[in-house]
Amino acid sequence: MFPLELAHQAKGTPVETLHKLVGAAGLVITVQGSGELGEIVRDVVAVAPRLAEDHEVRADGLIMSRVGLYRVFWGALKWPGGSLAILVPLSLHDGQDVSEWTRHFMNEVLDPVRGLSRQGYSVGGGGNGMVTERDFCHAFTQAHT
Repeated sequence: MFPLELAHQAKGTPVETLHKLVGAAGLVITVQGSGELGEIVRDVVAVAPRLAEDHEVRADGLIMSRVGLYRVFWGALKWPGGSLAILVPLSLHDGQDVSEWTRHFMNEVLDPVRGLSRQGYSVGGGGNGMVTERDFCHAFTQAHT
């Protein structure tokens, strides 16, 4: 596992918001590709279409998707070598037992997004401020919206 670091120029941007989420969440999914920003978003939604069913695009471009018994806060970023995405599963409400929705999340989002590796993406994970892919850490330090 590798610590996800925030570049100084990213402070106050959606990059910082995603960095904070990785620090606070126990589980995140990371996706890295060489394509454009719109391409990574389309590909994530294509394999996990429930993310698009009930969602809100925030003013900063980050997305909150409500999927059945859980939510996914996610966003895509540009970097000089392509694009990145971070997806963070969250309970639907405070006090909700994670076991109520974990299996649904795995079937509807986690496993399908992991399948993007067959399309040339590097897919990893992490949480608590760490990610599994060293290359993702390097790209994240250069990320912008």
